Amino acid sequence: MPHMNPSRGRRLLVQHLLGTAALLLAACSGPGAAPSADSTPPAPTGGQPYTNQDFGFSLSYPTGFEVQQVSPNTVVFLAPQGTAGHRERGWLTAQFTSEEDAQWYADHTLEDNANLGIEITSSAQVLDGRQAYVLGHVPGQDLNRQVFIVDGGILYHLTFMPDAPAQGEDYQQMESLYAAIMPSLRFLPERRAVPPLTDLTNMIRELELALNARNPEAIARLLGNEFVLGTLDPTTAEGVTYAPHGPTEIIPLILEDHLSANPTVTLLYQVDWSSVPGSLDTYSGIVPGEDLTPILAQRWGTNGSGQAVLIIARRVDSGLFWRGAFVLEGTSTP
Repeated sequence: MPHMNPSRGRRLLVQHLLGTAALLLAACSGPGAAPSADSTPPAPTGGQPYTNQDFGFSLSYPTGFEVQQVSPNTVVFLAPQGTAGHRERGWLTAQFTSEEDAQWYADHTLEDNANLGIEITSSAQVLDGRQAYVLGHVPGQDLNRQVFIVDGGILYHLTFMPDAPAQGEDYQQMESLYAAIMPSLRFLPERRAVPPLTDLTNMIRELELALNARNPEAIARLLGNEFVLGTLDPTTAEGVTYAPHGPTEIIPLILEDHLSANPTVTLLYQVDWSSVPGSLDTYSGIVPGEDLTPILAQRWGTNGSGQAVLIIARRVDSGLFWRGAFVLEGTSTP
């Protein structure tokens, strides 16, 4: 039986970042983040400037706050020195995306938190010519406010915390940070790097889109330096057979031998793994020492009726990539 607790569910997008705070925007509590015709607010004067040339954005944050880069694609904004307790009031994470608009990410967060008994507010506005989707009172370690914006193949995900007026000074500090960043956020015409995919929900989304589009370039972006392709067969003593492949070799194999002509592959994270042959131990033995997550692919195979366990791995820099695929015995492949 796999060593994965299926109750972890899909609350991945919210758990990737902590926190957010109460809305400054006029918010509505409808089921989705409806677009608004609001134009970009004027940039405020004062504050401290911050520019990230790697991922192509600039902004201002309040005087006295500090900004730290805590990972290759994430910066954190800290309340002034001397603040009691933890000082984190906001995060900005940049991730690769093939989406042209951020609404899917906002809607997915709403869906993931729909049954937790907390009313999430939603609104939208235009920031520097891009549609921004804002969610308030999102459950987490603290109630938080999240903002999703897409520009030039990058998802900019901002999180502010705490979104709870009862938390007094912490809440006021968050509001000050939100009020400084939102109108000052600008996107640069050039960026030096393509940010990694660090959120599992986003990785699953991108992989599903790439497979169903049968897009070799999109698949290549999600691969590492080596791919393990195998078959799971619990009727044999070994239980699994596999072989390593390079990225240029595996793409035509996947397209020609493992996908139907018009694939409708569905990738699932929340799975009763006890019903699926193989286990996380098996995969870890094949690629030892790596941080691996199994994903169940439905409608796999040339006739679109089989299943496979896809393996997602995490690099040292927290970036995710598609590490392997193990086809369940009986799935139609040449």
